Amino acid sequence: MKFLHLVWKSLMRSKRRTFLILCTLILSVFLITILQSLLATLDAVSNKPTEGNRFVVRHKSGLTQFLPISYGEYLRQQPEVLAVANSQWFGGYYQDPKNFFANFANDETTMFQVFSDRISGLTEAEIKEYQRDRKGCIVGQILADKYGWKVGDTIPLTGTIFPMSPQLTIRGIFKGRMASEENTLYFHYKLLEEGVQFMKGKTGAFWIKTKTSDDIPRVANRIDTHFANSPVETMSEAENAFYLTFVKMLGNIGAIIHGVTIAVLIAITIVTVGTMSMAIKERTTEIAVLRAMGFSRARVLFLLMAEGLLLVTLGGALGIGLASLVAKILREILGSALIFLQDFRLANETILLCMGMALIIGFISTIIPALAATRRSIVEGLRAL
Repeated sequence: MKFLHLVWKSLMRSKRRTFLILCTLILSVFLITILQSLLATLDAVSNKPTEGNRFVVRHKSGLTQFLPISYGEYLRQQPEVLAVANSQWFGGYYQDPKNFFANFANDETTMFQVFSDRISGLTEAEIKEYQRDRKGCIVGQILADKYGWKVGDTIPLTGTIFPMSPQLTIRGIFKGRMASEENTLYFHYKLLEEGVQFMKGKTGAFWIKTKTSDDIPRVANRIDTHFANSPVETMSEAENAFYLTFVKMLGNIGAIIHGVTIAVLIAITIVTVGTMSMAIKERTTEIAVLRAMGFSRARVLFLLMAEGLLLVTLGGALGIGLASLVAKILREILGSALIFLQDFRLANETILLCMGMALIIGFISTIIPALAATRRSIVEGLRAL
């Protein structure tokens, strides 16, 4: 610690250069942290925790196609099936298009059995009241807190995909396992059928809960085989695979993020090596004077290494701080439109990874010029003047 002042003075001998390299480090660490956190969030979406005995049946052609609701009768007849709930993404907004959040039309009679892990905290009276009221809805706790809603409030939803704008009454506020689940609104599927003529007898998907997770492959294969070669074929997939479908719509996002991360690491390493080499070379005579005063090669090497590591530590810490702030802003602003961003946070593993990479870059960029400077003889260093 007694040499900290000396290290700091050496670091600030060229304030402009230090400021520029510090800004470069901050932006690089910020970019890597945000990208890696985004990748971790997407992985969490595709590997979302489930009860293990729930899967989805959708149209084989894609998520935008509909299935006949009559298919539900066959699904319920399977001996391994406990409950079936048809569901459709509604895509409406509250008062202003900016107030966008996840909202679904679901089978109000069976959804509590199928999604028992997603929807909790409702009393039996609230569930019965919701099922009784055709225009009733239930909302997540985070969503209710955000808009100041309470049970009994009327929520006007303006449709974007479907030509209807239902006036819904909150009949319950539920808890979920994750933030994205508590940012959701559910209302009666029959209301969607009544309000949109072309949705009569159709649904976006069926969510099926089986007795055990071992039943899923067998039941899914049986369902797809049964509806094969029919006018509307089905695709049955596990819940995690269904979430992964949304992630895949973004392309090979993992390869893109890793590619950008590697490119940024290479660029910042080259810039930092060049900067530290220049800074140490300019002080050849100063280093020779320190050694002539009695500083050993090891001590001079320590001072030079401390300078480089202090620089990257500052840049890394400020970059991670900026990333944390931006993650919070993205979560609040875009979380309603992009559901997976509602769980967008910097994981401790990502923070440690980014700080570790910053320290490695600082070590690599400083050790080579520092070793070269300390190996130079005192006489040779003084001649450089």
